[in-house]
Amino acid sequence: MKKLLLCAALGAAALSASAVTPFLEFQPVQAGDHWTAFNFQGGFTGGVTKNIRLGLGVGLTEEWNFKHSPLIPFFGRFDVSGRLGSVNPFFSFDVGYELNTNDTDYGAVLVNPMVGLKFGNWYGGIGYLGHCWTQSGSGTTNCFNMKIGYNF
Repeated sequence: MKKLLLCAALGAAALSASAVTPFLEFQPVQAGDHWTAFNFQGGFTGGVTKNIRLGLGVGLTEEWNFKHSPLIPFFGRFDVSGRLGSVNPFFSFDVGYELNTNDTDYGAVLVNPMVGLKFGNWYGGIGYLGHCWTQSGSGTTNCFNMKIGYNF
């Protein structure tokens, strides 16, 4: 337990010592099992090393016609970026939970790995969004998704 607390304290110190960067993202379409939605999300990341960032975020996911109650995703982010000539590729991995505002017993564990390119403060990427629904018998919803974002 002491080792876990020490690692958490060192991680927090590393994040607080680095610049914390807020981000805002839009996922124009995510679809699966006859459900099409959009997502706005934001949060912050902090640099652990020059190319590795860790962060936290929250968002809002809803159908285009607002027929259902929105889902609120809470997630942690691991982000690795680099430079290949004039191209700035990145890989990010989000993992978290989507809270259903209509029925809090029915949400989803979410996993979202993504690859993309950065253009100054703007970035865009494609990924795979997996939801493992917590209600018994609901199974999973999986789809490809795209994000457009901005780092402030």
